[in-house]
Amino acid sequence: MNTPKSVSRRMGRLLAALAGWLLATAAFAAPPITLTLQEYPPFMGQNLPYQGLLTRVVTESFARQGVAVTLVPVPNNRAIEAPRRGLYDGSFGWARSPEREKDLFYTEPVMALRMVFCQRKGETYAWQTLSDLAPYRIGATSGNYYSDDFTNLQKSGVLNVDFAGSDVSNFRKLLSKRIDLFPVDAEVGPYLMATNLTPAEVAQLSCQDKAYWTAPLHVVISRQRSDGAELVRQFNAGLAGLKQSGEFNALLDEARKKINQLAQGKRDK
Repeated sequence: MNTPKSVSRRMGRLLAALAGWLLATAAFAAPPITLTLQEYPPFMGQNLPYQGLLTRVVTESFARQGVAVTLVPVPNNRAIEAPRRGLYDGSFGWARSPEREKDLFYTEPVMALRMVFCQRKGETYAWQTLSDLAPYRIGATSGNYYSDDFTNLQKSGVLNVDFAGSDVSNFRKLLSKRIDLFPVDAEVGPYLMATNLTPAEVAQLSCQDKAYWTAPLHVVISRQRSDGAELVRQFNAGLAGLKQSGEFNALLDEARKKINQLAQGKRDK
């Protein structure tokens, strides 16, 4: 028979256990972090579904470890410099650099840029190394980086490179036959074509499957954050879990589908 005193003792033990669990949970829960968000669709972008492909898997990797992420849209030139100065906790979508590593912790690679050549459909440009492309006119966008090899071959005059002010301008130069090839990331090229060219124009272009350069993309955390190394460890664990379970590719496929639907809608207006 339960007496009021025994019921009271049981309730007391339950409440004590609950309080202990809540304290333990709070002790292991990481404080929230702020990451800068730059515009580089479809990888990142304030107005994209899930705010971009890369954003989708970065925020989910942190979430699996109980780390809440606040995204702060900033101009692209501030996206990496602000975390280096400690103004924000971190950023994502960056390649390794010895200079940056003085100020930032780097996670394991999340995704990679895959630089490919786009061209007019029906044309063939066989190559094994970049120097094989010496006979052709290659477009490039001022301010963009295309790999050390590309830069060295361009500066030495081996590659015939013609610069334009934007990636979209280079696609239009392809259409008008002012250039033969245009290097761009394998995700970025089709997105830009879908959102800036007509269906008839898109039908005239294609991008090669073969990448001439890949660049792993990382999350970076400011070294001014005292738990920065622990945040990197937590992120790496969350990312590994997503990849091992197959959820990583499922999340990317879902985000890519919605981003492509948005691009189609913009083109059809």
